[in-house]
Amino acid sequence: MTRNDYLKKLDKYLKKLPQKDYEEAMEYFTEYFDEAGSENEEQVIQELGDPGETANEILSNLLKEKANHTNSSPKNYAAIVWIAILAVFASPIALPLAFAFIGFLLTFLIMGAAFIFILFTFALTGLITGVAIFIDGIRYLSVTAAGSSMGVGLGLLCVGLALLAILAGSELSKWFSRGTVRLVRWTIKKGRGQ
Repeated sequence: MTRNDYLKKLDKYLKKLPQKDYEEAMEYFTEYFDEAGSENEEQVIQELGDPGETANEILSNLLKEKANHTNSSPKNYAAIVWIAILAVFASPIALPLAFAFIGFLLTFLIMGAAFIFILFTFALTGLITGVAIFIDGIRYLSVTAAGSSMGVGLGLLCVGLALLAILAGSELSKWFSRGTVRLVRWTIKKGRGQ
C-alpha cells in the first residue's frame, strides 16, 4: 500500500465528518507522511496501522473531544451523535451492522405489508360473515323476533366493523407506501453520498 492508497482509504472513512474536522484530520496525516518522506512511507503505514482502525481512533477521539466540550447547543449535540454514528460504522463491525440494519428494514417492510394484508383479510371475512348473519337473522323472523333482531344487529355490526377495517387498511396502505418510497429515496440518496 502506498501513501496515496492509505490517504484515499482514510478519506473514504472520514469524508462524512464536519468539514473543519475532516480537513484537520486529513491535513495532519498528509503532513505526517510529508515529514517522514517518501523513503519512510512503508514504515509510517505500519506505524499507523489499518486505515479503518486509524479512522475509528480519530472518530473516537473527536467524539470524546466534542462530548467534553462545554458548548451545549443543539448543533453540538447533533455533531456528537453524527460522529458517534460514524465511529460505529468505521469500526470493523460496520459491515455486519449494515447488514443487520438492512435486515431490520426488510423485516419492517414485510411485517407492515403482512399487517395490511391481514387487515384487509379480516375486513373481507367480516363483510361476508356480517352479510350471512344478517340474512339468517331475517330468515329467523318467522321463528323468533328476538333471535331475528339479534341476528340482524350482529350482521350489521360485523358489516360496520368490516367497513371500518377497509377504511383503516386503505389509509394505512397509503401511509405505508409513502413511507416506503421515502425510505427508498433516503437510502438511495445516502448511498450516493449526497
